[in-house]
Amino acid sequence: MRKSKRRSFFLVNKKLLPLVVSVCLVLVLAALPLMTACPAPQEEAPPPPPTGGETTTPPPPEVKTLKIGVVNSLTGWMAPGESPESEGVIIAADWINDQGGLKIDGVTYKIQLIHEDTKSSPDGMMAACIKLIEMDEVKFLVGGTGSAMNVAASSVTEPAGALRMADYNAGSLDEAGPQYPLTFFYRSCVEGMRPQLTYLKETHPEVTSLALSGPRDGNFLARRTHLDPIAEELGFTIAFDDEWAGETMDFTPFVQKALDSNPDAIVVMDGWPYHIGAHIKAARALGFTGPVIATNPTIVADVIMVTGAEDGEGFSACSWDMYSPEMSSLIKEEIIPRASADIGHLNQWQVYGWNVLWVLTQMIESAQSLDPVVVAEHARTMDNIETAFGTGSMGGQETFGTNCVVGLPQAIFVAQGGQPVFVKWVMAINP
Repeated sequence: MRKSKRRSFFLVNKKLLPLVVSVCLVLVLAALPLMTACPAPQEEAPPPPPTGGETTTPPPPEVKTLKIGVVNSLTGWMAPGESPESEGVIIAADWINDQGGLKIDGVTYKIQLIHEDTKSSPDGMMAACIKLIEMDEVKFLVGGTGSAMNVAASSVTEPAGALRMADYNAGSLDEAGPQYPLTFFYRSCVEGMRPQLTYLKETHPEVTSLALSGPRDGNFLARRTHLDPIAEELGFTIAFDDEWAGETMDFTPFVQKALDSNPDAIVVMDGWPYHIGAHIKAARALGFTGPVIATNPTIVADVIMVTGAEDGEGFSACSWDMYSPEMSSLIKEEIIPRASADIGHLNQWQVYGWNVLWVLTQMIESAQSLDPVVVAEHARTMDNIETAFGTGSMGGQETFGTNCVVGLPQAIFVAQGGQPVFVKWVMAINP
């Protein structure tokens, strides 16, 4: 009986065996994709050792933008001088960017200029500065000539914490001094006084009395404060002094009053070339044959264009002439070609504008900071500042109570035969 039961069991299992095998085969086939999708982890092969000739390429340096506002008069009576200054700023920015820009704390900055027309008025200057600071968010500016324009600009830039490198000041403590810690000046009317009066004494020892002329900009007495001690030291007396409106075109009545005092020489303390040229033409037409000089950095060649060769003969100023062989290679090889190519014409004041921006960027890069306060504090200690005329330094402590004005080499030129003739280099400084 047991034997028959066991036999029947094996018979049944023998019949089920093919089914069991089939099920197992299906399970194995179903598991195969899972097994191949999860390969066993392998050790990462080590990198090959470097060979002597291989170098690692560093990532490209980060390049950022430094916005600089330009506040010059592109319209109005100041535009003939300040428009070409703005052109000089443009070609200087292109040159600096082409040289690689500014390197500050390991970061490269390329300059982006934002121009605003100050419209030859203090209100226009204030509006331009407000727009640049509040809308364009600039922290550094260049531009501004004369006391009224500089005071207007500083009334906006100083409270806003923005640093400005102005074009020029008229020697007034109203526009320069410790009360304006973020305001600097590329030039001032003071620096040409001693070189020019000394040259007048050397070339015209017969001159003893002077007629002084200057614009009615609120700074006439400030100019006298700086000039009078130098004149007295050199043995000059002041026979006449008066001021004129910047919009003046015919200087005949003004010059006649000056000649009524019987001066030996006329000294124009400030003014654009067309102002000075108009002085000279009026003086010659009225019969004056004595010397006429300027103590501000005006361009002799530009004055000759107003006066003509005969009337301009003998006029001198302490400034520059971009075409003179005495000028630097930077002017000959960079400024003139760039102005010709990028602007389409040449103007002496382009050199001036170039220097204004270049000095500011040197202040920033030397300080290694974009904080206007840090840059200002550092700039007051700078003994070496490069310009298109040579190496200068920051000065003005004695004159303005703080170092805020660049002193630099300048050349005395005199008009001879209708051409500006180089005389000598001098240091034009603000003590």
